[in-house]
Amino acid sequence: MVAKRWFLALVAAVLGLAALAAPASAAVQVAQVAQVAPAGCTTSIQWVQQGNNYFYGLGNLQCTSGRYRAKAVCINNQTGAGYVNYGTQVVTAPATATVLCNTGNSAQAVYAVTDPLDAGVPGCVSWVEWVNQGGNNLFYGRGQAQCDTGRYRVKALCKNEQTGDYYILYGTQVVTAPAAVSVTCNTGNTAQIVQAVADPAAAGLAGCMTWSAWIVQGSTLYYGRGSAQCDSGRYQARLACHNLQTGQDYVVYAPVVTAPATSTGTCLSGNSATAVTTVAA
Repeated sequence: MVAKRWFLALVAAVLGLAALAAPASAAVQVAQVAQVAPAGCTTSIQWVQQGNNYFYGLGNLQCTSGRYRAKAVCINNQTGAGYVNYGTQVVTAPATATVLCNTGNSAQAVYAVTDPLDAGVPGCVSWVEWVNQGGNNLFYGRGQAQCDTGRYRVKALCKNEQTGDYYILYGTQVVTAPAAVSVTCNTGNTAQIVQAVADPAAAGLAGCMTWSAWIVQGSTLYYGRGSAQCDSGRYQARLACHNLQTGQDYVVYAPVVTAPATSTGTCLSGNSATAVTTVAA
């Protein structure tokens, strides 16, 4: 009987030690896989030569914390078309990661890519191109976007260079990262701002763009006009207006709309719109 009690006590002690050890082991495992996002990142771009007359755009990236690699928006200097290249080397801060564009192409911008990748639609970059299609003097502003993960399409704020009017265009193609996707403005119009749009669209107020313009109506009527447009939610544009004669500042609220409509407001005649923000409704 004494031996049986001794055996049960030994088993309980062993189990107790195992129970105490389990959380410590789990804590070690969590620490090993914890992700630290890159922070304090600085970038630089070089034009480098490798071999005989082979030149490349080289992007350099260094952060103060996190694990990361580099990616660059590269431009084909012959066609004007852009694309994204990822570096293959993953480093831990404060090491430098590099990425190289194709032969003869220049690097326009360099970004940090979290390793492992974040969830959702992070790491999106965008750029604007001026392209010729058809060869018959038909030029278009084209916007491209590319993300590290997720599914997305693209939208662009386009400008009619003849009238000065702005409008939003959504691309119809949905892609999965890391593919690039594009949207083209109307003939002769330029792309001003480009954004990736999550598919399906995010909940709440998301994907907002704002812009302002100086509008002429008639021969002597000038107005500062401001607009806001989002991918989802209900909102209105808030204009900070400035009276150029008196120096007085005031606020104008545009009508409330539901995405993806544009909310547009106008300052008083002769007054400018100095800032535009989006307000949830």
